[in-house]
Amino acid sequence: MNKNIIIRSLQGILMTALSALLLTGCSDVLETESSRDLFDYDLNSKSDSIFFTFGIMQSMQQLADQYVLQNEMRGELVDTTHYTDKNIRQLANFTATTANKYDSAYVYYNVINNCNYYIAHRDTTLLTGSTNVVMPEYAAVKAYRAWAYLMLARTYGSVPFFTQPLTQISEINRNDYPQYNMQQIVSALAPDLEQYSGMSVPDYGTITCGSTNFGLAKTAQSSR
Repeated sequence: MNKNIIIRSLQGILMTALSALLLTGCSDVLETESSRDLFDYDLNSKSDSIFFTFGIMQSMQQLADQYVLQNEMRGELVDTTHYTDKNIRQLANFTATTANKYDSAYVYYNVINNCNYYIAHRDTTLLTGSTNVVMPEYAAVKAYRAWAYLMLARTYGSVPFFTQPLTQISEINRNDYPQYNMQQIVSALAPDLEQYSGMSVPDYGTITCGSTNFGLAKTAQSSR
């Protein structure tokens, strides 16, 4: 994958941190000389943990939208017309550049870095009575990260791989992260994921997930 795409995508993670975590930052946050930490959420707080996870799920939705467009427009069953948006036309013609809004590694790293932060900071020993209330959510976040990494590599080839959260500009500006292809990603993440096989998915009840073009609220049952 073109290194410039990766660098821009990793730098874009900091913008995602501001929106996904609902943080209010100063103007120096995006300056390269800044070493300010962007993540300071207490994930042992139930409310913070849920809101953080919802932020990851929202990022997954954004990623899913791009993933569908990338794959459908590069397939054989669709074609463009003279009404087609130029970004989508570039996908179809395999001429997309780093400026294409539907072909960005940034949305994959957005999910990955937020998952890394959650995994690194969530206390997995918390109980409600005798029930561990954390593990289903924890396992789901690990699955989100694995899927994002696999689809990133499927689309762009070998990609920078890291499992620690990047919380400072200096960490994002590093260029020594190992480049992993799909098989290497599987080897790195699959052994850990196997222990969660058969675990129930998190259940937050019915959640609101936006609205239709006609203004009607859309809801989803989180356990499905």
